[in-house]
Amino acid sequence: MKSAAKAVTPNRREDQRSPYIVLEFKGRHKNKVFMAYTENISKGGFFASLSQSLKVGDRFPIEFVLPDRKTTVRCMCKVAWKKRYDTMGIVSEGVGVQFVDLGEAERNCITQWIEKGEKERRHLQK
Repeated sequence: MKSAAKAVTPNRREDQRSPYIVLEFKGRHKNKVFMAYTENISKGGFFASLSQSLKVGDRFPIEFVLPDRKTTVRCMCKVAWKKRYDTMGIVSEGVGVQFVDLGEAERNCITQWIEKGEKERRHLQK
């Protein structure tokens, strides 16, 4: 009797992510300003649920403030991948957004913030 092997999807992420935050960000695409929320972030990008329809490869400027309320991040980004969701008749998109020209200082702030959050979570789990 053969046993069914469960398919494992490899994690293609290059950077550590903070999965427990919700950040509000502003973007501009095709001369329209939109607001969205992200549920996780890394120094390379973030995941966001949007009502704005974007295509893979679309580029747009964004702005958001890290939860430290001190660090404002502004940069260009691009849609790396997308997934469409239909929840009880409400259609939205989830997109993987990659930072294109994030400055080293902002990248370091994001990394430090993620590492601090991970330390706090590990401490709370003890």
